[in-house]
Amino acid sequence: MTRSDTAQPEGPSGYREAIDLEFAAATKQYAGTDSPAVDALSLKVPAGEICVLVGPSGCGKTTAMRMVNRMIDITSGDILVGGRSVKDRDVDDLRREIGYVIQQIGLFPHRTIGDNIATVPRLLGWDKHRINARVEELLDLIDLPPEMRKRYPAQLSGGQRQRVGVARALAADPPLMLMDEPFGAIDPINRDRLQNEFLRLQAVVKKTIVFVTHDIDEAIKMGDRIAILQVGGKLAQYAPPAELLLNPANAFVDDFVGADRALKRLSLIRVSEIPRSALGNANGGIEIPDDTPLRTALSELLGRGELHGRVVDEHGEAVGSLSVDAIARLAAGERL
Repeated sequence: MTRSDTAQPEGPSGYREAIDLEFAAATKQYAGTDSPAVDALSLKVPAGEICVLVGPSGCGKTTAMRMVNRMIDITSGDILVGGRSVKDRDVDDLRREIGYVIQQIGLFPHRTIGDNIATVPRLLGWDKHRINARVEELLDLIDLPPEMRKRYPAQLSGGQRQRVGVARALAADPPLMLMDEPFGAIDPINRDRLQNEFLRLQAVVKKTIVFVTHDIDEAIKMGDRIAILQVGGKLAQYAPPAELLLNPANAFVDDFVGADRALKRLSLIRVSEIPRSALGNANGGIEIPDDTPLRTALSELLGRGELHGRVVDEHGEAVGSLSVDAIARLAAGERL
């Protein structure tokens, strides 16, 4: 029996409890190169949080992520998973404890969806009943009907295949997951849906996640903390999204985040966070659910040529109205 298949503490959700992750001056220097691909990267990811690595091409974000499961060896420094050095771990055991999702998904084309999801549990020697129950549970979790388990990857849409890739990574209930631009190959509409769906899943399973992207908007949406890397693998800033947008550490971060920082901040605020007393009278305009991010609400209003929207709660009851002017004032940092 491997370490992965032994009893592990469960969190409140019933899933295996997440563990913390630490990069301790982790460095990768390839032979024959003048500068490191990753240069003394030091940061901590608290258990159950999403850390997004973002930066320009060639900044070392994927290299840093792949050092966690030792797909790339560390030159110097260390990476600690649950307080234990990855260098002290058997590689196969380590990788079985870490879920891995990539942009290309990597499903086995000649295996059914059910068999794809069951890959790691079978390697761990789970019995058939346990595997079957886990596949059914994960199909439900990713909102795919049970009959999908008998289909093959080519019979699914790109978005559905990506969801199966996430389910496969979750199959053995790993405490840590690595995600390398998992939604990068998906069209914008389905990408937004997959992001939302994954955040819904994360609220249930509470994994520690390292998420790589080149898209700062995706980083702001997905991350509890964001690490911006510069070319040469140096850490420019590591902070929660709101702090990053309000206080860029230097000119590089300021430029990378973009001139529309005020608009990006609107992505972090939902309509429900505005005091009801600050909303106008609930009459006319398009309907805006109160769990909508303000940036999305602004886009909807401008796209429909409306100056006001009617805010509705989770029961569909109108609770007030929100104007383009009010959103603009919030973006400028005013209080309503």
